[in-house]
Amino acid sequence: MNRLAVITDSATATGFRMAGVDTFEVADNAQFQCKLAELVATGDYGLIAVNQDLASDLGEEVHRAMKTRALPVILPFPVPKGGTVESGEAYLNKLVKDAIGFYVKLK
Repeated sequence: MNRLAVITDSATATGFRMAGVDTFEVADNAQFQCKLAELVATGDYGLIAVNQDLASDLGEEVHRAMKTRALPVILPFPVPKGGTVESGEAYLNKLVKDAIGFYVKLK
């Protein structure tokens, strides 16, 4: 069975750990690329959620691995930066639209 992993910064790692998710803290893009390549190579994870601020470049090694395998799925997630908070439904609608290019009304 494939597991879920999260690669993020220290500011958002605690919440994921409290939820019981395998969470890995990194401080910069270089550490991010090393940890992501390591997790992809293990084959233990089906979904790797990554802090989109750190994931500006996934690295060539990860791109090669993603072309030859169906798993893991790498899912960038936005990190809250303060200010206004969207409703849960509006946030999900935006994520779905960004992912598939179409607006889908969730019921």
